[in-house]
Amino acid sequence: MATFLRPGPGVGSVEHFYHFTLEYLLPLFEYDAAHGIAGKGYVVRDCGPLNVWLDFVFGPDALTRVPREDFAQERPRRFWDKHIQLDAFAGQEGISIDSARFSRVLAAFREKFMPPVADRNAITIIERRAPSSFYTEGAAEIPGGGSTRRSISNLDQLAQTLSANYPVRVVDFAAMTPADQIDTINTTAVLIGQHGAGLTHSLFLHNDAILVELNTTDWDQIWFQNLNSDLGLRYHRFSIDGLHTTLSGEMIEEISRLVASHR
Repeated sequence: MATFLRPGPGVGSVEHFYHFTLEYLLPLFEYDAAHGIAGKGYVVRDCGPLNVWLDFVFGPDALTRVPREDFAQERPRRFWDKHIQLDAFAGQEGISIDSARFSRVLAAFREKFMPPVADRNAITIIERRAPSSFYTEGAAEIPGGGSTRRSISNLDQLAQTLSANYPVRVVDFAAMTPADQIDTINTTAVLIGQHGAGLTHSLFLHNDAILVELNTTDWDQIWFQNLNSDLGLRYHRFSIDGLHTTLSGEMIEEISRLVASHR
């Protein structure tokens, strides 16, 4: 007999970081805290490049991974297997369960993986770069991502302006190990990025940190605004002209003034 732990219900793919984190990784973390899953024969679905997070959080080979097709609803099941659908923490409208419960899970995650640091004063700017071949050559459940969907051409100019007064780094989280991603967030005071899965990292920010989202005026997806509001985190949004755009000098100055007002 095998016990299959299925992702929580959602509208996207757990091969993309937003849905993976809120519909699978954190629900698995919560389930593990209650039941212990490592080395007990639990089966999870393959999540492509995000499998490295399962290894990081639960340990290499702690879970049995099988192809996503084995989790398809229409696939015949062996009657002796057990299937458990986890509770997703959030969807497009914000947190879909009790926010206090979600806050407790996030606090436990931070306690386990984010040790206290002496300096938490960096500005981290997320740059959307070209996605890996997994997302562009037919392997992904939902293809595309990164700069193929949205991009800002002059984040280096924003970084240069901010670096006159603060330590600044421009990162592509998708190209970093989970440990390096966590270390980066653990020392971040201000997280800035265009709308996209990378902003999911804002969930792991400390309570005194700030998220600055750059998004188009006609884009009605306010996932990160809702999430951060539900969790009591500080959020600011700047409207940009399009999915592929260049920040104006005026907007760079506006962002700089906002950062200065919170330092």
